[in-house]
Amino acid sequence: MRLTRTLLAAAASLFLASSAQAALTPDEAKLYEAAKQEGTLTWYVGAPLEGMQAIAKVFQEKYPGVNIQMMRMVGVAQYQRFMDETGAKKYIADVLQNTDYPSMQSLVDDGHILENKVPTSDRIPPQFRIGNFAYSQYTSTNGIVYNVNKLTPDEVKLLEADWKNVLDPRFKGRFSVSPMKCGVCYAPFHMFMDPKFKDRYGADFIRKIAAQKPAVYSEVLVTLDRVVAGEQDFTISGWEASAATKWIDGAPIRWIFPHPTPIFGNSWLGVSKYAPHPNAAKFFLDWLMSDDGQETMQRVYGSQGTLQGIKDDRPYTKESWYHAPVELYQVDWKRWDADYHKDMDFLAKSLKAEQ
Repeated sequence: MRLTRTLLAAAASLFLASSAQAALTPDEAKLYEAAKQEGTLTWYVGAPLEGMQAIAKVFQEKYPGVNIQMMRMVGVAQYQRFMDETGAKKYIADVLQNTDYPSMQSLVDDGHILENKVPTSDRIPPQFRIGNFAYSQYTSTNGIVYNVNKLTPDEVKLLEADWKNVLDPRFKGRFSVSPMKCGVCYAPFHMFMDPKFKDRYGADFIRKIAAQKPAVYSEVLVTLDRVVAGEQDFTISGWEASAATKWIDGAPIRWIFPHPTPIFGNSWLGVSKYAPHPNAAKFFLDWLMSDDGQETMQRVYGSQGTLQGIKDDRPYTKESWYHAPVELYQVDWKRWDADYHKDMDFLAKSLKAEQ
């Protein structure tokens, strides 16, 4: 029986691969052959590794002969690592996936990213691309991720109504937060520090969050893991895709979108100008931004893709508990670039002062 299942799985894999390859255009097929000659590529990822590994697995099954190696480094840390390697002429990365837009913009401006017009570029809105150099893989929406065994329905409704309700005395010591310097970590605090929200949130709101004595973790994914484990009731450093991958695996969590909800293009993809495996890198990036790549990403990772014309088939959106965000807050990239470090340092200082 075990042998039969193995043979069936192998046959299915071969069928999947042959079908995918048959759908390639002549130019794509030529690039695939060149990619197979290189045999591998290194992908620097900023998103949660588990989800990106699932995406890479699908790609490798469809296009055998191109192996993907991954290293996870988030936001500014990835930018600095890449620049240190570039300065030393130690070229490792083929494809970059950076969660910090200003970092990717700087790499493009300084000539470190290869110009690469993906076949679907005309279907990627301008706000989700940097010319023909870099592309946002998906949008991120910040929210509150909670353990279903820890919050009452009334508490869920309270938190969903407005971010400021985390200051309710009943929530003191019951949630987690991360001052890690990453895009999804910063987005809500970027919104809180927006001058137009100075009377609603502002610096005083952040100090009051710290006074609620949240559990503080330097790695943002740990904030979610502690909620999954039931050690914390909820996290305000959550975002939809991070929760979706855990929910798909059966974790006892759900998520809500307090009003307003930050949304932005995330995980900016580009091919390094110094890529050791440029053909494999371009072929992989083309696939990531294709219909198939974007559908795969939505299915196994759970974020909304940026490619227009893709059906939203994320599994959790059909659940009765799921409510899409209704009041969206678009980030201000200019202010983001100017205030990112200052705001996150202020958050970290405020949290430390209350520990």
